[in-house]
Amino acid sequence: MKKFQILLLAFVLMAFSTTAQQGFDPGYHLLKSGSFVQDKNFYCFTLLEEVSTAKMAVAQDAELSTLLKNIKTRIVSAVNACPFPFEMDCTLPPFYFTASEKEQVGTRLKNLAQKNPAIQQLIANHIRPSGVFIKYAAQKDDEMLVSIWNEACNGLEHIIDTYAKGKRGRYPNIDSVNYNVKSDDYKRVVLSVEQSVQDDAPTMELFFQPMLDLALTLMDINNRDEAARHEPMEQLDNKKAFDFIPEIKWDRYKYATILVLGAGPDKENIPLSASGKMRIKVAARNYHNGLAPLIILSGGYVHPYQTPFCEATEMKKALIELYGVPERAIIIDPHARHTTTNFRNAARIMFRYGIPTDKMSLCTTAFDHIIYCTDPKWQFDERNRKELGYLPYQFFERISRNDIEFKPVITSLHADPLDPLDP
Repeated sequence: MKKFQILLLAFVLMAFSTTAQQGFDPGYHLLKSGSFVQDKNFYCFTLLEEVSTAKMAVAQDAELSTLLKNIKTRIVSAVNACPFPFEMDCTLPPFYFTASEKEQVGTRLKNLAQKNPAIQQLIANHIRPSGVFIKYAAQKDDEMLVSIWNEACNGLEHIIDTYAKGKRGRYPNIDSVNYNVKSDDYKRVVLSVEQSVQDDAPTMELFFQPMLDLALTLMDINNRDEAARHEPMEQLDNKKAFDFIPEIKWDRYKYATILVLGAGPDKENIPLSASGKMRIKVAARNYHNGLAPLIILSGGYVHPYQTPFCEATEMKKALIELYGVPERAIIIDPHARHTTTNFRNAARIMFRYGIPTDKMSLCTTAFDHIIYCTDPKWQFDERNRKELGYLPYQFFERISRNDIEFKPVITSLHADPLDPLDP
């Protein structure tokens, strides 16, 4: 018995060590700022605002405090001094961090991670176990914090470049600015946003808040709240499935989940495409044949541009109404806008909802879509590496024209602020 207890303890310690190395604690609860768009894109900033000891450590740092003061001063100067009609290059630059300022922030954060207990606790109790920054889990604490800062700063720049200057995003036909950025009308709106940040600046205590306020407000005026829609999913659209998961007897099923990849219609006023209808028909058959206890429907507000229809929610309606699939068996991912993030978001859900990730799952989609995912000619793996920096899946056997086996990859938990509609 003693030998068994020793072996059991060794197994528990090994499992804990593996989880720590992975940088994710399944029991960790993400903090909330009141803005899902902020939390999902810039969780590091949410932590610095919501964890009082860490907030104080950063706010009281002499260099970072001076930097914030300088930013506030130059914002006021630019917003008040630029004549109208003005160019964006007159009022926007003061909101950006210069290259030297960006490096200065990294140096100060690195120093805090090395010497300040509050920041060290923030990393140990939130940054690492959250899984949000898991790509950097192998780095030392101080290096990890610098990597997180650089990524977040790049994300802020990307949002402002896209929704103030009209720069093309990752998926320009879906993500672009809603207005003509060269028009005087839109310039007036952007100036109003900048004036609003200026008005709020006196109450800001942290160096990143002016730029963060500008970025989030620009997204808001462009109705780019996609990342926040349907959140919190485990309390809303996915509640019945989330509550059902602990009851599932996983050994009764060959697969943990059936993932259905979305397909948006090309025409307005059509909620579900023809291809989407066929995909859920196949998925319903697989479900009723007892292959898996859960179906994950992945697809956001994609086509046509600014569509009011979400692929995942429309597929869910059809599965329930046409094929008798119970709601507790359906999980939606209403955010993905490409096949890459279909797999990534499904993986995230599996890890965060406690679905077995060592068990095979089944991906169901159109036969040509399966070819796109698996035939090297289409370079789907390369697209994932280019856009995400990793493969969010591990493919196994293709078992039919419409189905392929896969397992999720834990790196999928990493948030990507360069894709602000679905970070």
